[in-house]
Amino acid sequence: AYITMNPGYLGRSALPEGLKALFRPMTVMVPDLVLICENMLMAQGFVEAKSLASKFYGLYSLLKELLSKQLHYDWGLRAVKSVLVIAGAMKRADPDLPEGSVLLRALRDSNIPKIVKEDEVVFFGLLGDLFPGLNPPRARDETLEANVVRACEELNLDPDDAFCLKCVQMKELLDIRHCVFLMGPAAAGKSECWRILAKARELMGPELKTGIWDVNPKAVETQELYGYISMATREWKDGLLSTVMRNIGAIPDELPKWIMLDGDLD
Repeated sequence: AYITMNPGYLGRSALPEGLKALFRPMTVMVPDLVLICENMLMAQGFVEAKSLASKFYGLYSLLKELLSKQLHYDWGLRAVKSVLVIAGAMKRADPDLPEGSVLLRALRDSNIPKIVKEDEVVFFGLLGDLFPGLNPPRARDETLEANVVRACEELNLDPDDAFCLKCVQMKELLDIRHCVFLMGPAAAGKSECWRILAKARELMGPELKTGIWDVNPKAVETQELYGYISMATREWKDGLLSTVMRNIGAIPDELPKWIMLDGDLD
């Protein structure tokens, strides 16, 4: 058995000393992100992979040091891989666009949704320094944007430009992530954001009608949420979340399904 330790990640805790003593420790070296970026860029079809990989690593290293320490910021290998996959898709969709502009667009559009307001000046300043003179337009899905506005009108909401942009950005994140956090103060429009996006997808076609299960994880105990093994009978007892996932898995259709965990983020 192997146990990998990442105690610096959100929600992780250190392994107890008594359990740690049962395993033989093994040290691994820090991954070379520049080399990883270069190889992944080449795999995505980039010719200028070497120079772009250096810019990519330089940007993420500076962002990690200069931006404020937010719990939802992640500048590690997972975030790097996600952006590189987006960059590859953008390059294949627009092969005539210069490679520097393609990578800049991927870095900018995939990171803007999670950058807090006070960090935007630093973020855009670093992008301007690393990619001088480049400012490619954002890749837009005009069909989705039109349906987001239409969904707002049908649900008697004002289709404010900033709010509609957040709905579109949520869709872009869902395309590359299995899990997305919507964060903000009370009455910021978090719940309406996913409701509008679900309605807009439904308006785009019946094959995109989204099933939504809204769960408040703070309303129950941890065992009641995830499930547990009964110490008396050694039988598994489903929790609220495992029951919902089991019921969703039993639905025979291929329509998209969302589980909303609506509550405070620890």
